[in-house]
Amino acid sequence: MRRIGGSKKERGTSLIEMLIALLVLTIGLVGSVAVVGVAIGSNSRSKKDTTSTALAEMVISRISSVPVGGGVSTVTITDCANNNLTIATTGATTGSGANLTSAGKVDFSQSFSSVTANYAMPYTVCGVNTGTKTVYDVRWNIKSIGSPAKTEFVVVGARSMDTSGTALQRASSVNIRTIVGNDGN
Repeated sequence: MRRIGGSKKERGTSLIEMLIALLVLTIGLVGSVAVVGVAIGSNSRSKKDTTSTALAEMVISRISSVPVGGGVSTVTITDCANNNLTIATTGATTGSGANLTSAGKVDFSQSFSSVTANYAMPYTVCGVNTGTKTVYDVRWNIKSIGSPAKTEFVVVGARSMDTSGTALQRASSVNIRTIVGNDGN
């Protein structure tokens, strides 16, 4: 007797086929969750790098606003935690402030407390919507050029610190360099 409408093989999916389909779907979902986790971590690192860059630019801007040899040796800023922080704006021919590496970057292996006073600061940034506070380790070095100094070479580095205020050894740092100087008059 012959079946009308097809052969015996066309009866539906077997239990094994359903299990394989479920396994493929599960692997896809687990992979998607992993990608979301990596994206969140990457977004957090990008935010900290962007903030580090903005802080380094702010310090360079403050140092640049003071004329070289103009008699002003410090400027003060206030962070969101109402800490008054002093930025030293004078250099020396050998460089003043944080140590630099052979590549000319701020040496974060130097302990924070051993950086010359007013050439490093723990700057607190407050989250606008969340109220969270993140502390950044900001350091700089100023090298005077010429005698009398009319130009300075400034290197500023910044990186995030952990919640206890300890610098993160693996945190990426941002370094910005600029030349600050008078117009030659």
